[in-house]
Amino acid sequence: MKKLLLIALLGVTLQGKGQDVHFSQFFFSPQLLSPAEIGNFNARYRLNANQKTQWREVSRPYSSFALMGDGSFDFLPENVAVGAVIMNDNAGDSRFNTFSFLIGGSYRYDIQDDDSHQLRGGLQTGITQIKLNYDDLEFNNQYNGVVFDPNLSNGEDFARNARWFLNLNFGLSYQYAPEPRKTATVGFAGHNANSPRQSFFNDTGIQLPFRSSVYATADWKINEEIDALPSFRWMDQATFTEVIFGTSARYRLIDERNLYRAIFAGYYGRFGDSGIAMIGGEIDAWRVAVSYDINVSDLERSSRNQGGFEFSLQYLFGRRVENNAFRHKYCPVFL
Repeated sequence: MKKLLLIALLGVTLQGKGQDVHFSQFFFSPQLLSPAEIGNFNARYRLNANQKTQWREVSRPYSSFALMGDGSFDFLPENVAVGAVIMNDNAGDSRFNTFSFLIGGSYRYDIQDDDSHQLRGGLQTGITQIKLNYDDLEFNNQYNGVVFDPNLSNGEDFARNARWFLNLNFGLSYQYAPEPRKTATVGFAGHNANSPRQSFFNDTGIQLPFRSSVYATADWKINEEIDALPSFRWMDQATFTEVIFGTSARYRLIDERNLYRAIFAGYYGRFGDSGIAMIGGEIDAWRVAVSYDINVSDLERSSRNQGGFEFSLQYLFGRRVENNAFRHKYCPVFL
């Protein structure tokens, strides 16, 4: 029984963390995408919040939350930015919980003086706790021959129900910005570079596999009112691979010196798994997005094509205005 349970727990661990905890809106969770994205924004400071709930139709809902902040501070060199992430994920009937606190930094190298070509490198480290709740799990020893009796001993000798480990992540990116409202970024990230132990049975051979990803994003002006926002990510961890590709379009309602309003919508595909429909808006320094995962994998028989909602919220402190053309009228009295 213990060996079967070990296999089951390992399966839960690898399935729940097969590609670590991540969000469909990876472009709106920058520090989880890559440490190289720390400080890569057009403002002084940035706050991001992400929340996702999924698989409500299959089991106890999986719920993920992340809060992250980053920026460039006066006590640091101009090309250095730092950031921090708090993340919590709760998955399935076992309430498999993952909590992480990460801190990191990035360095920007300007290939040209006009900032049109930039390289960024980032490092990130922190601690993660994984934890199981055995209360809602059922074991063979708790069946009395007729019905399940939760008061009976499960007959198992668990070494632990939680484990802490250290994370080490790194990233590298290149950004091309030939003119305002035209930016393209490609990057690579590596997570769990130290391959930490994650066994609940103190087995040193069960480690969290290295996760690698390649991504590309763009924010590209089509005309005065419309921007295209294509995004791509390929991610690989052990036997698990994920590919997301799609695009959004932004329509600028108002874009003046002290007033900015825009809406955007798009569709992304997680190949072989789900479609992701997204809509959102921007009001000055605020940006909010809502997406929904539509499950199209073999699990659709149980999920009935339902995946889950995801929400992202961002606020930029000291936002740098891209369009300095202030639209105004002259008063005839002074002509």
